Amino acid sequence: MSEDKEREVKGEGVDFSKRAFIKTALIGGIAVASGAVIAKKIVSNIPNTGLANASVSDELQQDRVMKDKEFVVMSKEEKDRMVQMFVSGYKYTA
Repeated sequence: MSEDKEREVKGEGVDFSKRAFIKTALIGGIAVASGAVIAKKIVSNIPNTGLANASVSDELQQDRVMKDKEFVVMSKEEKDRMVQMFVSGYKYTA
C-alpha cells in the first residue's frame, strides 16, 4: 500500500474542516436545486388541455344548476333553528 493510502485508511488524510463540510453541502444543494428546476421544466411542458377542458365543463355544469336557484332570505326563526341544530349535534372532544 502506498503511504497516502495508509494515511487515508487511518483517517489522517481526511479533511474534517468546516470548509470541506460547507463545500460538500454547497455542491449537494446545487445538485438538488438543479434537479428541481429540471423536474419543473419537464412537468410544465406536459400539455394539460384535458384538465382545462374538464374544468370548463365542470364550471358550465355548475352554472346550469345555479341558474335555476334563487336567493331566499332566511327568517330569524330559521336561523335560530339551524344554529341550534349545529350546537346540539356538536360533540366536544379534547
